Parts: sequence; structure tokens; C-alpha cells
Amino acid sequence: MTVLIRSTLKLLFRNVGFWAFLLFAPLLSLLILNSNTTYSVNDDLDGYEIIELETDEKIAYYGQGYFSVKVYDASGSRISDDLLNDLSSVGMYKICRLKCPDMTYEEYLTKTDNDAYNDRMGASMYLTKDLDGIISQGDTKDALKINILSDDERSDMFLNDVELSLGRILIAGGEDSFEEMKGSAPSKRSVTVPEEGEIILTPKQADDKMKIGYAFSFLTFGFVFCGVFVAHTAITEQKNLVQLRIMLTGEKYGTYFVSKFIATFITTVLITVIISAGLMLMDPVKLGMGRPKLILMIFLLGLVESSLSLLLGILSGKVMTSNFVAFSLWAMSSLLSGLYFPLDDTTTTIKVISYIMPQKWFMNGAEMFFAQDKKAYLVLLCITAAYLLVIISVGSVGLKIKKQYE
Repeated sequence: MTVLIRSTLKLLFRNVGFWAFLLFAPLLSLLILNSNTTYSVNDDLDGYEIIELETDEKIAYYGQGYFSVKVYDASGSRISDDLLNDLSSVGMYKICRLKCPDMTYEEYLTKTDNDAYNDRMGASMYLTKDLDGIISQGDTKDALKINILSDDERSDMFLNDVELSLGRILIAGGEDSFEEMKGSAPSKRSVTVPEEGEIILTPKQADDKMKIGYAFSFLTFGFVFCGVFVAHTAITEQKNLVQLRIMLTGEKYGTYFVSKFIATFITTVLITVIISAGLMLMDPVKLGMGRPKLILMIFLLGLVESSLSLLLGILSGKVMTSNFVAFSLWAMSSLLSGLYFPLDDTTTTIKVISYIMPQKWFMNGAEMFFAQDKKAYLVLLCITAAYLLVIISVGSVGLKIKKQYE
């Protein structure tokens, strides 16, 4: 077996493509892990702002996921700012304002007709030029005009919130009083209640998890193709009848496959060492977990992915076919395991499929590490052992069956 392993490694180290994947994937993953990109949405309700529009600017791309409102503000007063800020702070509405001090109500109606055909929004609102004077007289009906432009069920809630905001402004009786009233109101806070067994991550942990997911995607790319390069050596040996001569010496198919598996193990160690060296130079705060935990996950994931790629590559029987299989394995497994985006709101079928993908279990392991759950070690080791047991068993038997049908 030692001779088989040495010959495989010699062929690998002479392959320029192997070195490219060996170095490219870890370096790109390190760049992602060292980035300061924010992926999560801030849940702070004070963070909602009014979007100021230019003339004829559309709002279709501003209000995705929100009930968007285009406001034609002819007033430009402190009360109009208070009203719109109060509505924006609800968190459900995206308020987009166009300041138009010379616009009349008739011009607003014309603009609204145009918006209904050429833009997309939940409602439009017109704040009259004499907004302050009308409200000071207690008349909220003529102070502003609203047109509902969609069948969104949130439109009724928006109308109610407008009445509530106007009512608070009337009760306050002045700009400063309204600010004092808002300051004395209970602070708003969003709290997520976890279900049994569910792990709730902080915004920073969610960002760290997304970074790890993207890094795992590129690492998987490297592991998969390094594994398929090992498969290329087996395919070449089959084509040149080298494998047949090896079998005639008394070696078993199981031993032959295990020798290739050990070669993939060594390539996994090499990639892990490269990325470990880079992690030692990084600030551990950016990782969200200790370096040893992340290195352990990378090594175990690489072992599974490279071995699975080796198995599928050898069974494919052709170099080009094995490359296609490796790329498909990387693309589909990364997509369906939730490395790029969460799969919490997908169908039950996709969720079931995702648990077949190795990366899904390692992303769950990352969440457990974030939550300081010591069972993560046992889960990751068991999952790795299960995948490797299946891969080695299928590979040993598959080679023998494949040979019988050739």
C-alpha cells in the first residue's frame, strides 16, 4: 500500500492544476474570513430613515419587503419631519420623500396617476403647504391626502398609523412637546423567542456564520477538485491497465481504494495547514470562534468532501466526466446546504435534501460553537465517521463491481 500511496502523491505533485487548487481555495477563503462585510439586517428600530428622492426618481427598488410610501412634501416643516419619522419608526413602512414646495394638489393627482402606471408602491401621500397651520387648528383631514395604490393588506394598518401619528402631534400641541412625548415613550425592542432546540444568533454571530459559509464554499471547491485529481490517477491507471497489474499481484480492490483515500487525506492535511497558517495571522474576533474549532471543522469537512469527490470520480471512469461530476457536486451541495443563504423558509423537501449535504452539518456545528455547545465535537465527529464509512465501503465494493461490467 505504501508504494501505491507514494506513486499517487508523485503524480499529484507533478500536476500544476493540483497546486493551483491547493493554494487558490485557502487564500480566497482567508480573504473572506478577514473581511469586514456585514450580512445581517440591523433590527434596531431607531435605524429606519426617510429616503430623500430626486425629481421623477422611482421608489420601486427602495421598498422591497416593506410597504413603500412616496411622499410629496409641499410643507417641508418640522411637523412634516416628525410625522414621517414617526411612521418610519414603525419598521413596516419605507418612507420615500420628494420635497416639492410649489406643488399643488392637482399636480399631485397627476403625479399619482403617473406613479400608478410607471412605479411600484403601496401608497402615495401629499402634505399640503400649510400643513402646520391646518394641524394647529385641529383639522387633520385636510392637512394631507393619501392614495392607496396597491392591494397590500398593510394599507389599512398604514392609514391607522397615520391617524395615530397625527393624533399624537395634536395632543402634544407643539414641536418640542412632540419630541418630549416621543422621548418619554417606552423604548422599542425586538426580541426573538427561540423554539425548543433552536439556536438564536446575535447579529455579529450571524455575520460570522455567513462569512464562514462563503469561506466553506470556496474551501469545498478546493477540496473537491483536489480529490478529483487523485481520482484522475486511478482513472489513468485503469486506462493503462496499471490497476489490472496491481490486482494480479494479489492486492485487493479495498486496499487499492484505501490507498487513494489516504492520498486524499494527505491533500486535506496540506490545505488545512495552509489555511491554519493564515488564520494564525488573523484577529480571532473576526472569526467568531476559537481558531482550533474552525480548523477542526475545515479539516473534517475537507476529509469528507475530498473523499466523496474521489469516490464519484473513480466510479465515473473518465477524466472529463469526473471533472463535471466534481463541479456539480460542489455547486449543488453548496447551494442546497445553505452556505450562500438560509434555507429556513424553503419547502420541506429542500430542507430534507439539505441534510444530505455534508456542509449543512458543519454549518450547524458552527452554530453550536457560537452557542458554546460542547456537543458540537461529538456531532461533527459522528457525521464525519458516518460519511467516511459509507464512502470507503461503496468505493471498495464499487471498484470490484465496475471491473466486472467492463
